[in-house]
Amino acid sequence: MSNLLSTLNAAAGSMRALERALSVVQNNVSNISTAGYAKQRVSFIPNAFQPDLGLPGGLQGIAVISARSSYAERAVWTQAERFGRLDQLGVSLAGLEPAFDITGQGGLASALDALYRSFSAWSVVPNDGTARQNVIQRAGETASAFSHLAGAIQRSGDTASVDIRSTVAKINDLAGQIRDINIELRRNHAQRQDANLDARIQSTLEELSHLAGITVLEQPDGTLNLLLGGQSPLVMGDTLYAITAEFSGSAKIADWQGRDISGLIQQGRLGGLLEFRNQHIPGYLTELNRLAQSLADRVNGLLRTGVDLNGAPGSGLFTYNPALGAAASLRVALTPAQLAASLPGEEGGNGVALSLAGLVSSQEIDGLTFTQFYGNLAAEVGRTLNSARQAGYVQGLTLTQARNLRAEISSVSLDEEAVHLIQFQRAYQAAAKMVSVLDEMTETLLGMVR
Repeated sequence: MSNLLSTLNAAAGSMRALERALSVVQNNVSNISTAGYAKQRVSFIPNAFQPDLGLPGGLQGIAVISARSSYAERAVWTQAERFGRLDQLGVSLAGLEPAFDITGQGGLASALDALYRSFSAWSVVPNDGTARQNVIQRAGETASAFSHLAGAIQRSGDTASVDIRSTVAKINDLAGQIRDINIELRRNHAQRQDANLDARIQSTLEELSHLAGITVLEQPDGTLNLLLGGQSPLVMGDTLYAITAEFSGSAKIADWQGRDISGLIQQGRLGGLLEFRNQHIPGYLTELNRLAQSLADRVNGLLRTGVDLNGAPGSGLFTYNPALGAAASLRVALTPAQLAASLPGEEGGNGVALSLAGLVSSQEIDGLTFTQFYGNLAAEVGRTLNSARQAGYVQGLTLTQARNLRAEISSVSLDEEAVHLIQFQRAYQAAAKMVSVLDEMTETLLGMVR
């Protein structure tokens, strides 16, 4: 009788274990669309089977094991960091590129061409008031085109600054969520086995990696420490070390102690924004200012060699403030009558006007004409954008590949879960049948005793 009862107890224990196994399958199916969720697997724990010692076997319980692969997760984070930088560079450069019009239909290229044509027309009739007025007007349009382009570049930098602030705020918010999860884990150690909490953690870490390069260090108690750039603490246990964005000339990221850690942030969207704001924007402005200053100085220098309609020494056509940037501050400083078309001793001549007309093909800056220099600058913006887009496309494929590999390892498959469901149901039915048979046998034995 005792053996019969122990066998009945073992069968009941198996049913309880199989019920838990079925609940794991149900949880997997319910979370098939949950971001960051990794499927769970069941490992059955058997009871000792030694009939001579009255140990009937059966199932003691189950162990629930996550299918998550740390290697696969880290591979996704690494690829997400790289993609985030390239994608952000592409977005930022795409917003700036239209300002560099090289079609000749508008923008600085068109203004320069119109200025050269006005010089050429003036050289034919150097004393004509209309031709002189046309030079002044085209010079003003050229100055406006320089100012407009400089403003567009600066506005792109300002937009990047706003994006840097919002990205820093998002990083701090996500890091704060990890800090809060760490607090939960320390309060209730059993939550380490919570698949939904684990999904929250992994989803947050992937989003963080997309924003900035992070290093994740798992601690023995299940909490996570996060480092920016592998060095600067962001989260340590239950403490958040928030970062801040500072703008004193270049954009800087400061740690919780105010130290500049910008050099540590090379990846993620924040890395791309810092690169665009601190390298590309100043570089383009510097080259544009060189062009504006060279053009103004060359035109002014030629005009100062001549005399105006009144026989007075020639003056510069353009003025600018180097402290504000030649491109942004370029202005016209003369009236039509003050334009010096002739050289001294050839009153009424066109020597200076002819030299100005020759600027269209004269190599004045880095062995290039002013128009060619501008074309190279515009082309550099396009090449950088195209390079970022192409590299971003390849990196996007690599990221997708890493995510697919992770999915093969840890994502929920309905077909696989259906197989496990049938398997556990059949086992449960078998255990239930055994309980039913054992129950009948027990009733029969008890009836015989009576």
